[in-house]
Amino acid sequence: MGRGGALSCGMELPRLTPNALRAQTLGADAVVQTPFGERPLVYADFTASGRQLAFVEDYLRSLAPLYANSHTEDSLTGRTATHLLHQAEHAIKEAVHAGPSGRVVCCGNGSTGAIHKLQEILGVAIPPATLRDLGLRLTGALGDEAAGRLVYDLREKGPVVFVGPYEHHSNEVTWREGLCTVVEVCLNEQGQICLDDLERHLTDPQWEGRTLYGSFSAGSNVTGVLAPVHDIARVLHRHGALAFFDYAASGPYVEIDMAPDGDPDGRLDAIFLSPHKFLGGPGSSGLLVFDAAIYPDGLAPTVGGGGTVVYVNATHHDYTDDIEARETAGTPGLYQTLRAAIAMQVKAAVGVDAIRAREHAHLERVIDRWAADERIEILGPGAEVERLPIVSFNVRDPKEGLLHPRFVTVLLCDLFGIQSRAGCSCAGPYGHHLLGITEHMSTRFRQCMADGIHGLKPGWARIGFHYTHDDDEVDFLIRAVEFVADYGARFLPLYAFEVETGAWTLREDRAPDVALSIADVLAGAAPLGVGVASEADRRRLLAETLAQAERIALDLPEPTRSGRLADDLADLQFFALPA
Repeated sequence: MGRGGALSCGMELPRLTPNALRAQTLGADAVVQTPFGERPLVYADFTASGRQLAFVEDYLRSLAPLYANSHTEDSLTGRTATHLLHQAEHAIKEAVHAGPSGRVVCCGNGSTGAIHKLQEILGVAIPPATLRDLGLRLTGALGDEAAGRLVYDLREKGPVVFVGPYEHHSNEVTWREGLCTVVEVCLNEQGQICLDDLERHLTDPQWEGRTLYGSFSAGSNVTGVLAPVHDIARVLHRHGALAFFDYAASGPYVEIDMAPDGDPDGRLDAIFLSPHKFLGGPGSSGLLVFDAAIYPDGLAPTVGGGGTVVYVNATHHDYTDDIEARETAGTPGLYQTLRAAIAMQVKAAVGVDAIRAREHAHLERVIDRWAADERIEILGPGAEVERLPIVSFNVRDPKEGLLHPRFVTVLLCDLFGIQSRAGCSCAGPYGHHLLGITEHMSTRFRQCMADGIHGLKPGWARIGFHYTHDDDEVDFLIRAVEFVADYGARFLPLYAFEVETGAWTLREDRAPDVALSIADVLAGAAPLGVGVASEADRRRLLAETLAQAERIALDLPEPTRSGRLADDLADLQFFALPA
């Protein structure tokens, strides 16, 4: 069987509802023990990673007897693995409308690996040790000045890469480390990518004669702001640049159309995906999908090895002409690829319109409530801009600036069972803009990191509202954050802050960490005593958790002042501490 067919065997996909998927989501009915008692586990960290689905795990388990390495048609297991792998690759390309010239390469664990793979294909990526050794050898042969000039020219005469204002580090730092010049495009007044600024950069005479690439986030993992990908692609193509897009944050929720009908200038030359962020996707590989036209002819693959060659003797080797096989050295990750393909078909079975409608309703509820509360600072634009319900925020302390973002997430977990995330979301440059951090303050914070003081690093708390969250959960999440704004400062004395790491830990009750144990594996023991609640019990537990949290808070004294860090750090302290 060739590289064709579809995992769905050409049949029309069934329709799946958010509620049906919720019932199949592993952990949706989980109950956990926290320092404050039994709590419903409410997962609100979908922006970081998705959740597993029972029917997907059941299907993959059923394939186990026929699992084998692919690369053969001569055994039942090998043939089955090979056929399933090719069907999964086809299903992935179909899901993103890659068109007949689309190619897919599974690499790494998410978009980071996919971005690096493209950089290798384009000749931008270079290992730091290789660059160092090249400089040393050139210096030995040509002298310091000539060698320095050549190494400088490797970057300054190489490609120019235009990136957006809200990139994940994966789509910015990796380019900075490559043989290219990186140019950031600014935001417009609405908080989106400024197309006029992109046009100005593309027409700058200093880039004349250089290869041009645009590599943009299709959606921010901090604010959920969506980029007009086809508009950006048209601007890039008008000036001879290739258009690449990072769909790590937005891929599970938006339409992806790499080859729009009747709009060749709106095509997407390459996209990066993190299928582990899809519902049903954890455990999948990263995906690079690209147009075969951008693949360089006449070069060896980025990694040679098994599966990439057609013939090898003692002195020569010949590579296959199949691009996907050339760029998949070694044993393909069958289960990783199957998970990715199935997760993308699950998304299609729900339908982007249904996903977007439900999530927009969630977002409007959240923004309407929190934007009216001056103690909750939502970062980025409101619901008037096309965006996902990824909400990053800070909570003001009545006495001293903010509550530390990591304290907020720890309290949400301990007191409510809510799984959220704090930090800078691997989007440092965007964070500087959102938080108004000056260059001087940035230098101070950076020095703190160098000195081992990580607890002063600014950031935010982030909650991802998902289309499988029901109304009760959305209301629970909204009210829990409002509770932290009301009473969070009262809980500060219960916790210890470690300025070196930024960790907040309960002083009196240290919960045991999960341990990997073959004994537990053999016994099938649930880690940390995770329980299960019926739908009725879960709803009751949500209401009881809110009521119990208020009773606990009212028994705690209201703080009259905040603690202070040492004098040399005091001016960088943006958050309240226990007195």
